Amino acid sequence: MFDAREEDVDGSSPDVSVRGVETHVSGHCGIIRESTDTSRSPSRSLATFKKTASTLASSTLTSLPSFSSQDSDLSKGSLKESVSKGNSKEAVSSIVMLGDGCFLTAAVADRNIKMWKLTNGESDESSTSITFIRDFSGCPTGITCLTKVDRKGRFLSGSKCGRVMLWDSRFNCNDSEEGEEESQLARKHQVLLATFENLMRRRVDTIAMIDDGTYVRPTDNVDWTMMAAVTKKAAKEGSNSVQRAARERQIIACSLQFASITGAHRTVKVWSVKHNDKKKEEKEEMTVGENVAEIKLVQELEHDNVVESVATMPGKSMLLAGDRMGSVTLWKGIKNVFKRGSPKMWHCIRVFNWRQPLELHKCKESMQFGITSLSFLGEQYFVSGTRGGDLRIWNVNGSGAKDEIVHNELIGLSGAHSSEITSIITGRDVVEGSSKEKMMTFNTCGKDGMVLSFMVPAKRPIPRCFNVVNLGIADRYTSDGDSISALSLGCHEKEPITSLIVGSSCGGIKVLQQPYPSLGPQDALLAYRQQIKEESLTLQVIAENVRSAIKCTNRKKNMQSYADCFTGGELVSYLVDEKHAARRVDAVMLGCALQTHLSLFHHVSKECQLLQDDIRSFYRFGEQFKKRKSHKRATL
Repeated sequence: MFDAREEDVDGSSPDVSVRGVETHVSGHCGIIRESTDTSRSPSRSLATFKKTASTLASSTLTSLPSFSSQDSDLSKGSLKESVSKGNSKEAVSSIVMLGDGCFLTAAVADRNIKMWKLTNGESDESSTSITFIRDFSGCPTGITCLTKVDRKGRFLSGSKCGRVMLWDSRFNCNDSEEGEEESQLARKHQVLLATFENLMRRRVDTIAMIDDGTYVRPTDNVDWTMMAAVTKKAAKEGSNSVQRAARERQIIACSLQFASITGAHRTVKVWSVKHNDKKKEEKEEMTVGENVAEIKLVQELEHDNVVESVATMPGKSMLLAGDRMGSVTLWKGIKNVFKRGSPKMWHCIRVFNWRQPLELHKCKESMQFGITSLSFLGEQYFVSGTRGGDLRIWNVNGSGAKDEIVHNELIGLSGAHSSEITSIITGRDVVEGSSKEKMMTFNTCGKDGMVLSFMVPAKRPIPRCFNVVNLGIADRYTSDGDSISALSLGCHEKEPITSLIVGSSCGGIKVLQQPYPSLGPQDALLAYRQQIKEESLTLQVIAENVRSAIKCTNRKKNMQSYADCFTGGELVSYLVDEKHAARRVDAVMLGCALQTHLSLFHHVSKECQLLQDDIRSFYRFGEQFKKRKSHKRATL
């Protein structure tokens, strides 16, 4: 029965129920709304659709019990208000995990980077809370990308104006506020470590770390890296410089290497950042805006087509670049043994492209082959995602030949997403419960609002989906709701719970909790699609019954005649009498789903007007159903 008050399909609780948190950032301004309700994952079969049809248009629903996405207060109180921001420019386009539950979010339309803290409950590990920590301001234009540099809190940000900024997230966060005025002034200035102007002609679309280098500041724990940096500084600038650096909390060493791309060029630029070792005169206070490091262009990696995605394996000197025509190029950094201290030079090792050289496609079809996301899967494999929603797993080594073009991927998942794949992240390695086999995991999200999780055996790379979450499941039958896209993805792992943080196009953040992954009897993605298919068939059966039962006659209203129509009240009464809905308000919601999803009927004068429970509102059946003469009743 179509009853919005129904909590479960059969009156019992689902097999697995995991509590979660959905966090909405209204306009990326830091307004948090949480919910601690228990999630529901009812089976969506033909026999049970009558009891669960209300959830199709009124509540967030996960298709499988492993993941849980909770309804927030915002989505419960005013669903239309939250859905109407689907095309907002304030979409959360970047999420970066810093460690210890801290993560960063950024939006293209926002000049501030926001830092949050994700914590699990002390008594219940499945309960989660999010705390806003601080803003990182100073960028003149919107933030296009973020990337983590190292475990010491450094991160990089790219902007629409081509500027790259190096930050230290630990200043003003973990440091004690007690101390001299000089140290407090130093912390204030050194949140932003360096600003690199005009690195790209246009916006910086992606930044990928190649080598985290070294980073030493006086408040760090003493280790060999700090001892080497202090010794070097004392030898160059004298012992007084070390004491002054400790007093003012100056950066002693700062170096890294990264690659950047812009979506309009065919090159990948490799940059090297080194500490500014110029000897400075003693100053009573630090200079505002002074860079602690300087940047240098190492190499430009040329490609045949526009590069749209890049991924690296830090410490292994490997770089992947995906272009607009579906090719992935593997680059390897090789050390120059003849020149000590020089940066590595990058050489093309092989190219991966599943398309054959003589294949011809239309321009629109070719654009769907573009590689929009990449991620290494261990040291032997990598995953590529396309604009058309396809996933492919490749062997990094190919056949072992140098300068080869690999056309055969290990496995391809056509149509894993229905639209562009926006992000792929690698999860932790697990041991599958039944087979005791080591599994690699990775997660994907796309503009279709889907978040998928896969397990891949280490010995035989055949992926299998074990979790599916659709962020737009609640509003896919609403006519005035914009589609919700999943744009960015982050993973916080704390055994036994893994939390996925998803940035959406409506400016919200969703935290999805995942227990220890295990494979079910059926692939989760196939099961989800089967449920959606059954759901559509059920709506089709109800539509056939409505067409057979409702009689159309000629009616008059306001001195005007309307031929072959029925009233909205008649349709609502039929749905309630036939127990397709429990209440009249639920019948109106079901009727709107039939109207928008199947085009069963439309208003006689106002095409865009939805079903109303009113005997003065006249409707006609659509052309698809009007031509049918059979009055044989369909059965569920």
